[in-house]
Amino acid sequence: MMASPLRLLLIEDFEDDALMVLRELRRGGYDVSHTRVETAEALERALDEGPWDAVIADYALPRFDALAAFAMVQRRGLDIPFLIVSGQIGEDTAVRAMKAGVHDFLLKDRLGRLGPAVARELREAALRAERRKLQEQLLLSDRLASLGLLAASVAHEINNPLASLMANLDFILHPEDAEGPVPVSTLSIEHEQALRDCLLCADRIREIIRDIKVFSRPDDKQRGPLDVHRVLDSSLRMAWNHIFHRARIVKDYGTCTPVLGSEAPLGQVFLNLLVNAADAIPDGQSTTQEIRVVTRQEGTSHVRVEIHDTGRGIPPELRERIFEPFFTTKPVGVGTGLGLAICRRLVTEMGGELCVESEPGRGSVFLLRLPTTEGVAEHSPRVTDKPLPQRRVLVLDDEVIVGRAVQRLLGAHCEVSVLSRGAEALALVASGRRFDIILSDLMMPEMSGPRFHEELSRLAPEQAQRVIFMTGGAFTEQSQAFLANNGLPCIDKPIDAQRLRALMAKMPPLDAPE
Repeated sequence: MMASPLRLLLIEDFEDDALMVLRELRRGGYDVSHTRVETAEALERALDEGPWDAVIADYALPRFDALAAFAMVQRRGLDIPFLIVSGQIGEDTAVRAMKAGVHDFLLKDRLGRLGPAVARELREAALRAERRKLQEQLLLSDRLASLGLLAASVAHEINNPLASLMANLDFILHPEDAEGPVPVSTLSIEHEQALRDCLLCADRIREIIRDIKVFSRPDDKQRGPLDVHRVLDSSLRMAWNHIFHRARIVKDYGTCTPVLGSEAPLGQVFLNLLVNAADAIPDGQSTTQEIRVVTRQEGTSHVRVEIHDTGRGIPPELRERIFEPFFTTKPVGVGTGLGLAICRRLVTEMGGELCVESEPGRGSVFLLRLPTTEGVAEHSPRVTDKPLPQRRVLVLDDEVIVGRAVQRLLGAHCEVSVLSRGAEALALVASGRRFDIILSDLMMPEMSGPRFHEELSRLAPEQAQRVIFMTGGAFTEQSQAFLANNGLPCIDKPIDAQRLRALMAKMPPLDAPE
């Protein structure tokens, strides 16, 4: 049988005793490579040079003992088998060692069970590592699910009134696009400016909601072309309240092609790295400290993203350990130790790489290499300012204020009917009414958008092909699958008037030849 490799850290001051331990391990089927240390300083250096498969320690050394050595290993968060081998050890000492967490102890004159003991502890360590991995996956799933549910609920509840507000402001301020009863020219300069300020504020709220919605679909791993700068800006806005009193933000963006990834996971990675960068910088030094975000194109295959901070830095021995699940340098109750492990996993799933460069006292740089997508364009309609031809439009939304706002927005060019219940809309179509375009909310309490579309397909298949969905941000698994499978357009609330008109312009008139 081939010997199993074993990297052993041996804490022993007698050469003969060390040789005895190594001989017994080789007899037990191990191909041992080892380092022997005798002092705390030497142990620190050896731990820096790891990783190690196991530690075997004499109990008492002239300047050191096994329990102090075990405490050093624990402080580093290392879960590796630690066994004490001693010439003599009292029962009280043995009990104290086991209570501290030492995995086993043996007497030097009874080393026959050393090989089996090491084999057992290696198996147990592997099982603990597997359990931690499973626990990490469960915690990640729960964390993302809770965050996604909260984000979706907040986005949906804010987006509906915001959609009405922005549509009504647009209706007043752009009378050339809608038949507004109060042309802007009749308003005083002060009133007009007040309305435009309201529209700017509403647009900022829309951007905040768009940022929050990054987390409303955390399990959506559908990959496509992404503007890395847009995702970074979204994450920067989300992290701003955590950053502004610690450091100034410096953006050094280069010209980059779209990256291939998923917006929600990538946004979460950027947000986590930005928050960590802020946490590495003390409060109240925002004028002298900075977080610098750099993007560069790497050939045609990758985009490089760097997040620099001027914080305390990371010791060399911890640079890889920070990516281990449940390892954290933050105080108890502050960090779970999952953030960077999750980030690396998400980046790897997108085909990218995540690593760190750091020097204690001089800050850190987290580096991401993300794959690009050459020749793949986002499937979004081009914005057009051309006036719409006269259309018959049905607006179906359980929020009446949203329906009325859309009616005002389109009223100059369209004959708009507004209903709040799917059953009423189906009855209207059943009576013989036909529409060039049907704008339907996706999530409605009595009859959901997918259910309405299903019933409409049975009743009037040609009308079902004229549906454009609207969403305030709430998605169920069924609605996600529905949108992914049917290919019908969907527009976010608050509604971008130009994008809505562009979508409507692509829909052929009802009486156009097939």
